[in-house]
Amino acid sequence: MRFLIAIIFLTLLPVFGFSQGQADWWYFGQLAGIHFTGSGPVADTNGALTTSEGNSTISDSYGNLLFYSDGISVWNKNHQQMPNGFGLLGNPSSTQSGVVLPYPGSSTKYIQLSVQELAFTEGLRYSVVDMTLNGGLGDVDASQKNVLIYTPTCEKVAAIRHANGQDIWIVTHQWMSDTFVAFHVSPSGVNLTPVLSSVGSTYTGSIGNTIGYLKATTDGTKLVSAIQADSLLEIFDFNTSTGELTNPISLNVSVRPYGVEFSPDKSKVYTAGWNSPNIIQFDLSSGVQSTIQNTETVVGVSASPVLGALQLGPDQKIYVARHIAPFIGAIDEPNELGLACNYVDSAVNLLGRNSTVGFPTFIQNFLSVGFDFSGQCLGDLTSFSADTAGIDSVFWSFGDPASGTADTSTQYNPTHTFTDTGSFTVMLIARAAGDTVVDTAFNTVYIYPRQSLEFGSDTVLCSSDSLVLNIAQDFSTYLWQDSSTADSFVVYEDSLIYATLFGVCDTITDTIQVTFDDSIKFELGNDTLFCVGNSLELDAEITVNASMFWSTGDTVDSIFVTTSGTYELNAFNACGPFTDTINITVVPLPDTALLPPDTLNCFDVSILLERPNLDGVTYVWSDSSSKKTYQVDTTELVWLAAFNECGFSVDTMNLVFNGEIKTELGEDTTICPEDSVMMIATSYPEATYVWNTGDTTDTLRNLVDESKNYIVTVTYKQCQKIESKRVDLDELVCPTINCDVNFANVITPNADGINDIFRVWSDCAIEEYTLSIYNRWGQLVHYSNTANFGWDGYINGELASQGVYFFEMTFRDQVVVNVDRDYFRGSFSLLH
Repeated sequence: MRFLIAIIFLTLLPVFGFSQGQADWWYFGQLAGIHFTGSGPVADTNGALTTSEGNSTISDSYGNLLFYSDGISVWNKNHQQMPNGFGLLGNPSSTQSGVVLPYPGSSTKYIQLSVQELAFTEGLRYSVVDMTLNGGLGDVDASQKNVLIYTPTCEKVAAIRHANGQDIWIVTHQWMSDTFVAFHVSPSGVNLTPVLSSVGSTYTGSIGNTIGYLKATTDGTKLVSAIQADSLLEIFDFNTSTGELTNPISLNVSVRPYGVEFSPDKSKVYTAGWNSPNIIQFDLSSGVQSTIQNTETVVGVSASPVLGALQLGPDQKIYVARHIAPFIGAIDEPNELGLACNYVDSAVNLLGRNSTVGFPTFIQNFLSVGFDFSGQCLGDLTSFSADTAGIDSVFWSFGDPASGTADTSTQYNPTHTFTDTGSFTVMLIARAAGDTVVDTAFNTVYIYPRQSLEFGSDTVLCSSDSLVLNIAQDFSTYLWQDSSTADSFVVYEDSLIYATLFGVCDTITDTIQVTFDDSIKFELGNDTLFCVGNSLELDAEITVNASMFWSTGDTVDSIFVTTSGTYELNAFNACGPFTDTINITVVPLPDTALLPPDTLNCFDVSILLERPNLDGVTYVWSDSSSKKTYQVDTTELVWLAAFNECGFSVDTMNLVFNGEIKTELGEDTTICPEDSVMMIATSYPEATYVWNTGDTTDTLRNLVDESKNYIVTVTYKQCQKIESKRVDLDELVCPTINCDVNFANVITPNADGINDIFRVWSDCAIEEYTLSIYNRWGQLVHYSNTANFGWDGYINGELASQGVYFFEMTFRDQVVVNVDRDYFRGSFSLLH
């Protein structure tokens, strides 16, 4: 970049501008050409291009010519047609038959756009010009030639720098529609998916409405479209980030507009048309459609009745194409209002070549006034420089208010660290002697973000999944381990992935190990049982990577179990969890303690034994039954056997029945002093007796001389019983009475109801009574201590033989004293 300095007179202040070189060479019309130098535009007659309307030219940033085209053929800097530079689908009668774009991210490739006449069928297309071909003179890449972008379109196309400072928007208009279409061009190429904006007029009716230029401001934020047949200009806001058009302003024009152009400061718009020599200006400063409409001003009249394209030059003047004329016009001060803009009709002599109605179409930011700068990454120092010849002082404003006092500088070649990414409008005011402002220059500096690349930690995924590693970032290219260059990579299998990101600011490499797990499937088997003393291995047989956790706390894939329970295994990996359970029953051997201990029964009641009731166990008693209970009423050795699938056991119980010991001591009593008492413990032949009196007989007959508690311990076999009786003495119980004893001397036990039973009775209340009957041989055949029982004449269930029987009895009345106790003997006969 450089200052263009024109010294008109020594007494005048120098006037200069800061420009870029890509638009320094123009070829147009009938072999016409101009070259912008430090002294202004100079005619060049070496051009090989002849066309009626649109064309394109491109130079490098230093102003060196590269190639030019009419949208059909392409000529190199030596004015020779490139070997493959023919057959492009533009047209000499297309308004903007061609535009050249630098290929984003490349210093050697360019995109040549072509627009057909009316463009109804061929539409908008592109070809790639590679300057490394043909010995460095460049050629059209045969593999990328006449690639269709969109159809049908009008004869108009604009190229606008993207907000990121690198990419480019291609904008055109659909035919028979109200829709603008914008295409994003990045280092990846032309994205053929358009951004659609339905705004403004519908381009229908006369085919003349497809004719007319589409131009942008130098910063790309506004667009103007000439709609020739309807005599309209339409102005829009353009979003350089999204490619959308909004806020249409429609202006009626007194000419049929063809060429259009904005002033460098965006405050004015100019147009000219085929049907009039007038150059028209509108003042846009109000931003209100009705107000703008009223500012239409004829700021110049040409000697040519037909005018064509308007194009901003590197010197910040707007040049006017005059049809079939050896001169082109110029608006010297396009930022000024009305006639102050100073239109010059014969501004540049074409030296015998003729202009037609077309000029080259450029990316308008090529024509923004500017200065050199370097260092465009966030955090870097951005350095600025400008040609300061003839300049006494400068003032820089970096458009970065967040930087505080560092936002301005008066150094000739300052540096600045921008506080954020994005576009910053930097202003340079140059002053000469006397503090007079020589020029004010603006340029947009785009600060790029730093690149980053972080895959994160190594990861494990399920085999049914995939991992998409997306490292897409603006201003970057990519190289993966498989040499692919996409902005993302899909991982399907175990891999060590690595990528290098080549960014505008940084080059970074990162790696990640990706491992895939298979789904977990296992089965612990059916519920099962086994005998105690054994063990069972539970083996999940998991063959894939997994973390395992048993309900027992174990973390391996197999365990040994020895106890009953429900066992659960939980396993999980990247494919998710899996669980199975199994119920284990450990069967014990039958219990050996099946019966109570050996038992002595000292009562006359039976004992009821009950077996256990366990599932899976079979029981058999000593009587070969399997009943629930077993009743024992006599001395017996009882056994119970238990069987299950694990074995058997037998238990025995010895039950001894002694029978209940019965005593006849009676209730406590009170007797007359000096009386006697008889107490009968029992009459078991094998029993032993111990009285507290020291006696050891079964019957105690004592003269009572004091009140006393009589206690006897009876031991019979293995049983023992203790009984007691209290005997008290009292004079009040000593009445005297006489008792008569009566009995029958003959009994006939023949069941006739007469003398069937031998009884002894008395008119006294007998308190104590014993009756013993003997046969003739002195053998006891009956004994009773109850007066009412008597003898029925039977011995052991058989009728006794006839004859004489002897008896003896003792008795006393309950009120009779001991001396009144009777002892009586007698005999009777038993007859059948």
